[in-house]
Amino acid sequence: MSSSADLDLGDGSGQESLSGITNFLQAGGDAGRVLSASIIGVIVSPVVAVIDVINAVANFFAQPFNSAGDAIGSLLRGLFEAPGNLLIAGADVSEIALRSIFGDTLAGLLAFPVTVGLVMIGLYMVVLYLREDETGDVLPGLPIGVPTDIFGVEEEDTIDE
Repeated sequence: MSSSADLDLGDGSGQESLSGITNFLQAGGDAGRVLSASIIGVIVSPVVAVIDVINAVANFFAQPFNSAGDAIGSLLRGLFEAPGNLLIAGADVSEIALRSIFGDTLAGLLAFPVTVGLVMIGLYMVVLYLREDETGDVLPGLPIGVPTDIFGVEEEDTIDE
């Protein structure tokens, strides 16, 4: 009997294992090798199962942190890449517009400063909106209020008062 046959159990399923053992023995494989491999498999399989369970539990508890890291990465990309992309797009549009008005030389010099100025004006408008200035209740943005004391209703204080 030659011992050059290889014991191939395929994907480890029952049918593949039996086919592999049968092919191994028909090719002149050693039955003692199959028996020792089976005994080692029976001894090692509970350890592998416990390791798989520990790995699954660790992944269960680690997954929220992995997802949080991905979410923070997406947030930072959105906070920093989006304005950068806006600057790039604005620079391209400004350059095209300035080239059509002033020609190539002067437009190339003014394109980027004009775009940065537009972005700064946009950010300033957002900051003005977020400042939450006191306004009246007649028209939004105007500091004119209608006195409601005559109706017996008092206005609630705002959070910052």
